[in-house]
Amino acid sequence: MSLHRLSRKDTLPAVGRDCEAWCSRCNMALTHMIVAMVGTEVVRVRCNTCGSEHKHKSEREVAQQVKPKAERKTTGTTVRSGGTKASAKAPPADANRAARQLFQRAMGERDRATATVYAPSMLPRLGQLVDHKAFGYGIVDAMFDGKTRFLFELGYKILVTGRDSVAS
Repeated sequence: MSLHRLSRKDTLPAVGRDCEAWCSRCNMALTHMIVAMVGTEVVRVRCNTCGSEHKHKSEREVAQQVKPKAERKTTGTTVRSGGTKASAKAPPADANRAARQLFQRAMGERDRATATVYAPSMLPRLGQLVDHKAFGYGIVDAMFDGKTRFLFELGYKILVTGRDSVAS
């Protein structure tokens, strides 16, 4: 086998290999590890970003399930100044793209081995690298009263920090 070509057996899906799949928890197509197969069909996958395990769905299958615009409900939407609608719970795609680029540039300068595991009781520092169970690696961006804004690959998230570990 040459360095520039994969053999046919290396391109076929197999348990333990990575594949592209739709993650309903992250709400985007991401790299997943194959967990279960039936014959040559991938049946179950685990998201490499959030760790959730679910049925395998390709982007094409998800696109086919989406209803046409005329059938969609308009609740939970806002109208932007340009007259286009945006979902109230999801930021615009441009913001996600910009956050992802900023995250990738910032992660290029950091060593993942120095990441602190996220916990609500942690006392963060600006620029600190954090490893979150669901969101993956993040960087402390800003701190408020008992809350911290983190920059993750999926975008910004505000999480609780500085809480006592003993329930009162």
